[in-house]
Amino acid sequence: RSLFNFFLSSFINPMARFLIPQRNKGPLVRGKPLWDTTWGNTAVHVMILSGLCFSWWFYGIDQLFLGFLFLQAVPEIQKRFWMKPMQHLCLVGGILLLCFPFFSIGLMAWYTPSYLEILPKPYLQTLCWFANARPHVADYYDILGVSPDADMKTIKKVFREQAIDLHPDKVGDDPVKLARFHAIQEASDALTKGRADYDKSIENQELNEMVPRCYAFLVMMGYWLLHSLIDWNDVEGMRDQHKDQLRGYILNGNPLDMRALGLPDDEEGKAWLYKYCEAEDVELPVLQSDPDEIHMMRTLLSDTFPVKLRPFPQVTGKIAQQLQEIALGSKEKGENLKEINANSGFYTGYTIKVELRPSGSKKPAADPIDVEDDEEDEDEDEDKMKNQVAETTVVNYLGGDKRIAMLRPPLPFRPIAGVSKFTLSKPGVPKTVTALCGKCPWSWPTQVFKIGDGEEPADKDKYDWQLHDDDGYYNGYRFEVMDGDTYIGQGRIHEYWPSMHKVILQDQLYTTTGKQLKGLSYKDTKLEAKEGMTYKIYPDSLIPPRKRNFDRESQGPTQAAVSQNVTATPKNIIGAPKGSVAAQRNVKKKMHRMNVVQKKQKGGGG
Repeated sequence: RSLFNFFLSSFINPMARFLIPQRNKGPLVRGKPLWDTTWGNTAVHVMILSGLCFSWWFYGIDQLFLGFLFLQAVPEIQKRFWMKPMQHLCLVGGILLLCFPFFSIGLMAWYTPSYLEILPKPYLQTLCWFANARPHVADYYDILGVSPDADMKTIKKVFREQAIDLHPDKVGDDPVKLARFHAIQEASDALTKGRADYDKSIENQELNEMVPRCYAFLVMMGYWLLHSLIDWNDVEGMRDQHKDQLRGYILNGNPLDMRALGLPDDEEGKAWLYKYCEAEDVELPVLQSDPDEIHMMRTLLSDTFPVKLRPFPQVTGKIAQQLQEIALGSKEKGENLKEINANSGFYTGYTIKVELRPSGSKKPAADPIDVEDDEEDEDEDEDKMKNQVAETTVVNYLGGDKRIAMLRPPLPFRPIAGVSKFTLSKPGVPKTVTALCGKCPWSWPTQVFKIGDGEEPADKDKYDWQLHDDDGYYNGYRFEVMDGDTYIGQGRIHEYWPSMHKVILQDQLYTTTGKQLKGLSYKDTKLEAKEGMTYKIYPDSLIPPRKRNFDRESQGPTQAAVSQNVTATPKNIIGAPKGSVAAQRNVKKKMHRMNVVQKKQKGGGG
């Protein structure tokens, strides 16, 4: 009966997880799903729970139930705590404490069976109830209708009186009376021929029922503890390997987030870190991209050295504006580029109308730079692939060679470079500008945010809660959005510009999707970030994340200077409109020719 569980845990469960990998999310509670797993895992969990209920109901706590418990259910729970030693230790301790009443009887039956008699009867009856173990010894005194104190003469007299009335020669073929006759005959034989043995068995029937079950409990729990120790040893070996890698990473001078650790980002701070990692058996966290690893490292440093660490860099505040950046004009298509003004701020205040997929447009060829950004476009259904039209306002225009326009509020979609068409208009300006949208790495509707000042927390001495004025100070940090207690989504900061209180995420904000209770039914919902919601910025890894390379010049603080240099051309060449892309290209060509002439005059060659 135990082999069935070995077969399930070693073959059926892994196959179910492999064959059914689709995601299964539970209903949202405060913005987070109750569970987020695969249908394969769900099938395994349902099978384990059904096996536990079925085996307990029909057989009680025996080998089949214990196989489901210790070979499948408990290891499934342990998977969540292997990388958390203290929590895992508490879990194992709690399981042993709950199982103590059962395996203690197994230990006593193995080593000191004579002491089993001292266990109180109510205690054994309670264990029988939990184990769903029904004693199988029939109560013959009750069947005959005599008291346990009756003497042998009384028992024989009662039996004869009932046997005369229930004898087969008298009752004929009546099945009920015949069954009653056989029952009193069996009871009479047991009480007259072996009453002493029967009295002993009926007196300890709960103990007799629980001893073999508890013995099986002890054996199956021993299997579980043995495999847990083996797995624990493997996990500790993996943890040691990760710690050695992190130690070697630090000693080789690789970068760490010193601000997150609270150490000065200079030679003094690195010296403290090197000194701590010099010992081979030093304790280090396992990197899991979790703030807990940073707090653990800070605790280790503060407990080892008499150094006061700086506050943890965590800022909480309100989202002031949600923006979207798009490029006006597509260099690849080259349509109407001459009509797009490159002067910084020229289109600020304009109304922009964007068509996602105008009639007659085709899907553009894949851009290797945007492959990662456009992965979600492959999953769009037919409704999303249809044309969508939206209007919004240009709140800032950077101009220059990139022609970046900031929109507020954002569009409900991401424009497609070389496909989406925009139209710029403004009251009082008769001429409108129509062209195709270009490539911009920040064109997701939930990728660019202007944030308010940091709000002072209750424990302000623990956190560095004020926004810093250094460019890129929070680059690579996690950016979370909350609506009260409801989690909305998170992303990773690509650029932080303190002069504008502006953050740009590496990708769109990953918002929560799932089913939420609306009325009396669960309906699909997608939580969205909005202005006025709460943001939180904090580091979540000791090793600074590698900055994503978009293979484009950043539209950072130098953009305004670039725009001023381009538009400060003294005159246009060959009639190109002032500020247009053609005029900028002509200026560059003219400067290149002038440099070539100057080199030739100085003898520097062409």
